Amino acid sequence: MSLARAKRRVGEQLGGEKLILADAAETKICVLLSISTLAGLALFSLTGAAWLDPAAGSSSPSSRFHEGREAWEANSSKTTSDEG
Repeated sequence: MSLARAKRRVGEQLGGEKLILADAAETKICVLLSISTLAGLALFSLTGAAWLDPAAGSSSPSSRFHEGREAWEANSSKTTSDEG
């Protein structure tokens, strides 16, 4: 996660550079998805429970929704502050 934080910090230092901030968000999502995939595989190999794979996969939509909502709110607050 430190790479995502570093990218976000650079984007903010460059005056809110949208491309770098989007890349930071994508890096964070990729890390979270990798962790959930590895956890699901590890738990499956330890227990043999087939339901663990879809359970680990269910974290994907929720993390993407959370990141999308954050991006939407950040964009909305910039738009309203630009208008005022």
